[in-house]
Order: sequence, then C-alpha cells, then structure tokens
Amino acid sequence: MLKTRDVEILLAWDRIARHFRSVARHYRRSAGSFKDAAFRKVYGQIIKESIRSHLSQNLLVLKTDLWNEGIEVDRNMASFVSELVHNARVIGMDVSRAVCEFARDEGNCSIEIVRATLLASPFRQKFDFVIDISTVDHVPAHLRETWIAAVSSLLRKGGTLLISFDSRHNLFVELYHMLFTRRFYPEWPLAPSAVRLQLRRHGFHVIREHAVFLAGLFLGTHRPWFPLARFLRREKVFAFLKRIELSNRSPLLSFLAPQYAMIAVKIDGRA
Repeated sequence: MLKTRDVEILLAWDRIARHFRSVARHYRRSAGSFKDAAFRKVYGQIIKESIRSHLSQNLLVLKTDLWNEGIEVDRNMASFVSELVHNARVIGMDVSRAVCEFARDEGNCSIEIVRATLLASPFRQKFDFVIDISTVDHVPAHLRETWIAAVSSLLRKGGTLLISFDSRHNLFVELYHMLFTRRFYPEWPLAPSAVRLQLRRHGFHVIREHAVFLAGLFLGTHRPWFPLARFLRREKVFAFLKRIELSNRSPLLSFLAPQYAMIAVKIDGRA
C-alpha cells in the first residue's frame, strides 16, 4: 500500500519531467554530448552481450522507465533494443504521463508505451529481459524490496535483468545528490552490496557487475562550450572508457564511477 507521501513523489515526476525536458532541449546539439554518447556506448554493449549470451531472439522486453526515451533522448535504449533484435517486442513504462507523452513525441514507434509503475504493476505476462537503468534508485528505501519483488515476478525463469543505479561508494555522487539533485527530484545512491542481497532474496543470480559511466565525472560535458568536447568525443576515448568499464575488475572503480550495473539471471521459478 502506497503512502500519501509516496504518491506525491510519483505524481511529482510530471512537473520534474517538464522542467528537465526544456533544459535538455536547450543544451542538446545535433551531434549529442560526450556524456550521452558514452552512456549509450557502454549500456548498449551490456545489452548486446546480455542478449547474445543469455537470451533467445524472440524477446519480450520491459524497460522500467522512459526518461531516456522522452527527456534525454540521445540515451534512448528501448529503441536501441528494438533495432538490435527486429522481432523483439519492447514495452516501455513510466509513472509520468508527461514522460510517456514526450517519448511518443520523440517518435518511439517501435516500442509500446504504458503509463504505469512496478509498485502497482499492471502486467500479467512474463518477460525475457527487464532493463532497469537508474530507476530503482528513484524508489524510496521502504519500497525497494517491493520493486525488486515486482521485477522478479515479471521475469520468466532464466530471464535476464539489467539493473543499474547511482553508486553510494562514490562520495562525490552522494554529496552531489545531497546538495543539488535532491532539490529537484528524488534519487538515492545505493550500495551494491544491498542491491545484491535483495536480488538474491528474490531468486536472482548475479553473473556480472560493472562500475560504469566514468564520463559522468566530467561536469558540463552536455554543454556546447565544454573545452575538451572535441577530444573526448574521439572514438578511441570511447573505446578506452568502455574497455575499462566492462572489464572484470571495473567494480574496483566503484569509488570513482558514478553508476554501478549488475546483470542477473532469475534462477528461481517462483512468481
């Protein structure tokens, strides 16, 4: 049962989305920013490897929010999946009516858009792949167990979960949220150990972990005037960052990387 405060947080995303939509449009350039491109490269590679290694080609995919598809559109990963696997059925959900509308306006015709939240999931089908890119860290602490349980109930046995979140191991990220971002929207950096335990409790086996999005350390790279933009956008720079972030030792960089990603397989067949 959601409390009044929880409902207020969910409803606030309409206002938050409209504000950040105007900000994103103001700074967006036709070529996109370094941070957007780096985000797309590393998460795109994780998704590719997850699909090739653990999933069939007849995929039913759920993305747990549409912020990337409606607001920061150069980070659109739902359409990426539908383009990567042509016979995949991709459903994108978001609690915000505004975000859903913006995602439709951006021409995401290859995905199905549903206004909903996993805290009160409307889905009855079993998914092969759930993509939770920085959604769980917007969920208040007392509801995270409910969130993980909902993800587990929606995945078939053997299905794959990609879950990522802002890392509490990175002191800078924690301070940044405390001093800046929480004035605009609810988000709480999470400890990988806590998320790992929750996943195990709900029938998941974590098969890979990576500290990711090192590009997030470069403040201002979404702005056209950023002085290192030309250098950072070189393909060799992207390749170098991706190689570090997707290495087996990348979790050792969790004190430095803004985000942490886990790929987990559901091994328990319970609902």
